[in-house]
Amino acid sequence: MMINPTSTRKLWVLQGCRTQLFNQINAIINQFPGDWVTVTTQTDLPNVIHHYINPNQAKSLLGQEFKHAIFDATDGFNLDAFAMLTGTLIKNSVLILLLPESYSNWLDQDSLRWNESTTPIMVPNFIRHLQQTLLEFAHVDMPIIQSLENQDGDVTQQQIVLTQLLQSDSLLNILIAKRGRGKSALAGLFTHHRRCWVTAPNKNALVTFFQFAEADISFYAPDQLMVMNEHQFPDWLIIDEAAMIPLPMLEKILQLALSKQSKILLTTTVEGYEGTGQGFLLKLLKTQSTRQFYLDKPIRWKDNDDLERLTDKLLLNGVSTSDIKSEIDEHTISYSITERQDIDALKSIFYLLKMAHYQTTLVDLRRLFDAENLSVWQVNHTEQLIAAAVTINEGNLPNKLIDEVWRGTRRPKGNLVAQSLVAHAGDKLAAKLKSVRINRIAVIEPYRRQKIAKHLVQHIYQHASINNNDFISVSFAYSEANYQFWLACGFALVHIASHKQANSGSYSMMAIKPITQQGHLLTQRLVQRLQRNAYWLANIIDLPFNQLLTINDQQNLSLDDYQVLQGFCDYHRPFEACYASLCRLANTNVNHSKTPMPLLKALVQQKTSESELIKQYQLTGRNQLIKSIKHEVKSWFTNNQPDCM
Repeated sequence: MMINPTSTRKLWVLQGCRTQLFNQINAIINQFPGDWVTVTTQTDLPNVIHHYINPNQAKSLLGQEFKHAIFDATDGFNLDAFAMLTGTLIKNSVLILLLPESYSNWLDQDSLRWNESTTPIMVPNFIRHLQQTLLEFAHVDMPIIQSLENQDGDVTQQQIVLTQLLQSDSLLNILIAKRGRGKSALAGLFTHHRRCWVTAPNKNALVTFFQFAEADISFYAPDQLMVMNEHQFPDWLIIDEAAMIPLPMLEKILQLALSKQSKILLTTTVEGYEGTGQGFLLKLLKTQSTRQFYLDKPIRWKDNDDLERLTDKLLLNGVSTSDIKSEIDEHTISYSITERQDIDALKSIFYLLKMAHYQTTLVDLRRLFDAENLSVWQVNHTEQLIAAAVTINEGNLPNKLIDEVWRGTRRPKGNLVAQSLVAHAGDKLAAKLKSVRINRIAVIEPYRRQKIAKHLVQHIYQHASINNNDFISVSFAYSEANYQFWLACGFALVHIASHKQANSGSYSMMAIKPITQQGHLLTQRLVQRLQRNAYWLANIIDLPFNQLLTINDQQNLSLDDYQVLQGFCDYHRPFEACYASLCRLANTNVNHSKTPMPLLKALVQQKTSESELIKQYQLTGRNQLIKSIKHEVKSWFTNNQPDCM
């Protein structure tokens, strides 16, 4: 085989029966020494393959470097795992991609991750995109390179950035780079010049960092750091792969470090599998004064690397390069549903979502391409895409399944709002009726605050009405602006989650806009229930309830409460979903009862913490605490036998 003078990493594509493909690979591995790390769902592999890993565990590869690898996509194509693997390969490496012999009846097992179905589906749009990308980068000669060039790379940029970092007066410094640019190595070198701690979402991904760092550098996990109020912090805190840490946790760490007079260096990647990197830039940087540094020269491989260019194309890295005109003429704006086979339009919409939404991942790309039960809307001004939305059909579930969801014994994939309103808000009709959920909606910056999103929602509503749906719904992370937008679109707030979302740091809210009479009755019932429950929810949810809704102070036990309480003690309805009814029970039971219920009253009336109760009553943990409270409620039913049951 010839030596390729460009020394870029290469992709070899082999199609066929998996067993035969691995037999072919045997000879290659024996001829060309390397790590040959293999990502596959299979465990029965040739003896020459020593290092293999399941696609779902590919994160464990981060921070490491390998020469040569195999990506087995004969069963399914996990795009996240592909992105992670390619980023670990050094210059002169080859990645062998194994694909099925034929796509005509190929069911992508990876679709079980992102499609709302229990069985795998065909993925024609992704296959077309994959084939187009491979064809564009096809070479007549794609040899494996046996000689390893000197690992000198282009360190000039690293030296310049390191010097700039050492001279920085900014409290918050962010080092941004794509994979393979040497940011972990640079962060490690930085520790030789300043007294530092390091934190990261995954210590195992810091292999390269520790190779270059001071030997005695201290590592603390993010959750450890958050409780280190009494400790003296060093001059600098390095936060590696900051975009992978949930935003609320990251913000607390930043606040603590700054209060300790520590400067901060965050390193992050904003492309590939790490979709939250976009959120990192869009959300965090809006609220903080920062100095940003960039590395764009690859260190792990050569500039203009073939495999990187192909991967960027396949993952739709970067942003769309089309010019954006901000002048608006309402007569030239069109709202339409995208044809699902129009992959060019779908790609443009993915770019738009990446620019406009705080969290867009490769799973969203796969879902956008081929997920069932999904519609993609686009808004164009003349010929330019300026807004988009993704909607998902929900509801119309069978009665038996709805009952199981209500009892807490089943939680099948999909139907996010419909199921949540059954499982948490307690109304079975929400999953019986047909509905359309707005999953994503985004408008590019120059066209915001011009009611385009509101008009898009109205088009979605009209389309849902024509197709005999009972309501449209949305689940969103609470902010004053988000809440006011959905309110202005005619939605009614019907449910508030009891815990903040890990990714956004905000409470999740659900709102619906009714279409049919049944939709209106459901909305009215849910709104009234939330108004009544808000009287107690304000104790456990840190939100301005008085500004969000009218709180109902009529708190006598109702038939609805009895049903909720029975669901709690006889089935598996979660404590949080029954919290308001449990509070009403404890409150009603203060002066006249044959059942004392000490645990319930301590928890909801005296505000004793769960951990204190577990310790006080010598319980094994939260599960036993909830089980004991269930027993108290059962005893209350036995002793009181409500007339309205």
